[in-house]
Amino acid sequence: MRRMKKYTILLAILASSFAAIGQDIHFSQFNSSPLLLNPALAGVNAGNYRFVANYKTQWTGLAPYNTISASYDMNMFKHSKKANFGGLGIFFFNDKAGDSELRTTQVNLNLSYTVVLTRSGSQSLTSGIMGGVGHRSINYANLTFDSQFNGVFDPQLSTNENFATDKVLFGDLGAGFLWNYVRKDGKLNFYAGGSVAHLNMPNLSFLDARDEKLYIKYTVHGGGYIGVSKQIFILPSFMYLNQGPHNQFNFGGLVKIRKSIIPSDNTSFYIGGWYRLKDALILNARVDVGHFNIGFSYDINLSGLTPASNANGGPELSLIYTGIFPSKKHQTIYCPPML
Repeated sequence: MRRMKKYTILLAILASSFAAIGQDIHFSQFNSSPLLLNPALAGVNAGNYRFVANYKTQWTGLAPYNTISASYDMNMFKHSKKANFGGLGIFFFNDKAGDSELRTTQVNLNLSYTVVLTRSGSQSLTSGIMGGVGHRSINYANLTFDSQFNGVFDPQLSTNENFATDKVLFGDLGAGFLWNYVRKDGKLNFYAGGSVAHLNMPNLSFLDARDEKLYIKYTVHGGGYIGVSKQIFILPSFMYLNQGPHNQFNFGGLVKIRKSIIPSDNTSFYIGGWYRLKDALILNARVDVGHFNIGFSYDINLSGLTPASNANGGPELSLIYTGIFPSKKHQTIYCPPML
């Protein structure tokens, strides 16, 4: 019975490789992948430029899913904290899903423009657009179908499936906005944003019919940064995703503890997490040292796959480096926390 249950779960995960045609990759540390979250976040960072890298793996004991991403973004024409400015970013990801090795690779270019709404520069509104190109492939050799069983499995039998290709090339379009408010002393910050991805609904089907379009994805996200004392801060945040029949809601937050009250020493430690509704508990820890931000999270699975996964989801790593061009005078940008 236990073996049969495991095979049933494997079939469910294998089926999800095909269902994934209609939905996107996601990271548990959603604030640590800004250009995936919202194209309006390109160039909205505390320095002049930012490098970001993410890695996630899950279901390693069943049918492994692995996702990596990297991005670079920078702000432009920032003459003072009261001035409007632009943003430029490039984002790359590669995702390999399940036994079918359903692989998606995509590169996006992001452009943004921020309008400062107040004389102090503490409140702003940013709009952004995204354009990209992607490639999707699948390995049929790793799949089996009912029609190939004749008492025993016979790979020479026809799959009876109308596969036209194992590779698809597609374009992608998206847009987003971000509102941000930071009090002058920096101890209180609220932000909210939204984005729309796959406006052109690219066709990702491997079949002759070519009618499997990628659903438009709608994202709403927000959060805050609340100073409790000179060294302790609370960072609540949430994210809601809707893509066709699929919905996801993450909510929770982190507690930040600064090592020192000296402004030049930004060493800080974070602990907390999020709950992904009806799916997983996400535990997260992070450390800020100099220009580096390093985060680690772990998903504890609470969904219907718990019996096969033993409540394990998957680990995730994030690395952010925020830098300042040595040839330019740095201008403070009031930006959302964790970004």
